[in-house]
Amino acid sequence: MNDDTSGRPQGEIVVLDRRAINDLVGKVAQVAGQQHTETELKEWRARHGGEHVDDTRAYAVVGETLMYLHTCRDGVVVPVALYPDGSTKIYSDHEHVGEFATAV
Repeated sequence: MNDDTSGRPQGEIVVLDRRAINDLVGKVAQVAGQQHTETELKEWRARHGGEHVDDTRAYAVVGETLMYLHTCRDGVVVPVALYPDGSTKIYSDHEHVGEFATAV
């Protein structure tokens, strides 16, 4: 998914209610807790490069997508999806969407 004018990967912010965000966070954390996750993460990075978010709590490879948990400034955790083409999808609630305006 590339931006037609710049050629850079695009990003998307998906605004969900807090309950849905918490459900996604729980699913990513559950997969991240599995033993094979570290190997899958290394393989994903070798194929697609590293993610560009410094403050992460957990990683999970789901198919060709790297999911990780990002901690907001106030400590709230939100899930982020990074796709092989470099595009990003950030799942946020209304309260935290402003933190990601420059990230996409």
